[in-house]
Amino acid sequence: MEPVNTEMEDIKQGNIHDYDNYLEYFNNKPAKQERQEKYHSLTFVSTGIIPYDGGITTMLHLGTLLSQQGYDVYYQSCVPQKVEDMRTNAEFNFPGYQGTCLAEEQFFNHSSDIWVATLWETAYLIKNLPGYKMYFVQDYEPYFYPYGDRSQLAKRSYELGLHMVSLGPWCAEMVQKNCHINSPLDYINFPVDVAHYQLKERNFEKYLGKKILNLAVYTKFNSPRRAPINLQMVLYNTEKLLKEKGIELNINYFGTNKNERFINGRNLGKLTKAQLRDLYYQSDFGIAPSMTNFSLVPFEMMSSGLPFIDFEEGTGPEFIPDNCCWYTRFNEYNLSALLQKICCQPKSLAKKTANAKKYLNSITWKKTLSDFLEIIANIDKKGVARN
Repeated sequence: MEPVNTEMEDIKQGNIHDYDNYLEYFNNKPAKQERQEKYHSLTFVSTGIIPYDGGITTMLHLGTLLSQQGYDVYYQSCVPQKVEDMRTNAEFNFPGYQGTCLAEEQFFNHSSDIWVATLWETAYLIKNLPGYKMYFVQDYEPYFYPYGDRSQLAKRSYELGLHMVSLGPWCAEMVQKNCHINSPLDYINFPVDVAHYQLKERNFEKYLGKKILNLAVYTKFNSPRRAPINLQMVLYNTEKLLKEKGIELNINYFGTNKNERFINGRNLGKLTKAQLRDLYYQSDFGIAPSMTNFSLVPFEMMSSGLPFIDFEEGTGPEFIPDNCCWYTRFNEYNLSALLQKICCQPKSLAKKTANAKKYLNSITWKKTLSDFLEIIANIDKKGVARN
């Protein structure tokens, strides 16, 4: 299946007229919650369904699991997009997804027991609708923008009174630290889908004396959250340092539109799950920096048995124990030294890879679903405290 190309971006950078259809919703009136004894329907509100998007895929995965638990699940777009295109991209992102896609025009007539915002803009749209309003926080969104009105609007979205559910603890910590909140704030397990990225056993003895190192490197060319500029500079200089030692570095970037031109390496573009598995299996190391909330990609790499390297300046240390991967400073000297060092340590490579797989088996989607169901069951208690 091929996804449908859209003009929508995961993060808008437009102007006031992006919101012409919803101006009446953008105000500072606090949310008024309507609780009930049983909740049957749940609607995720998003800025469309675009392909190759981790946040959308996570929403679809969670929605599918909730549907399997008996909930009537909907995916409501608040931007112009054909339902057929929503369905196609949903199936591409998460094959076998469950739930009903709703076009923008249905927003004004749709009703739901629970509404779930998925981006700061959607928090404003749902906060005063009938029903119970939740906010699925997958990142600290003020960091999406330069300091200014959009970063302030994003920050204020956490102060509107919605019941916030953070994907992992990092977002919850950022909201607590930076915002004046007056509503429940819970977090759920940050999961990995180990079934799609099966472990491939490696002979780490072959890393000894390697003269060619293949890197699988995830970044988004225009997303500061994935450090594309610093990453290219560091890898560009790492190449030169390793070349002086007689080591060739083959860099395969992915996660970015194929037409973008990197200063080094190859741009493989945006890959399907099958293509990702093949890339991980063929690579020697994986790199996927996260400057804000974590990405699923490091978990995919580790699940496949690919040794993962991350940078101390990012948020990785809050998500992955240091006995499961390798942390280094975000500069070419530390990175090149680390690559040379760990290639000489096959036992350490084997041990950390085994530790990683064991750790990933403890943070599966089963736990994430259990966390979310517990939160719904305790709505009357104003959230399950996880501080």
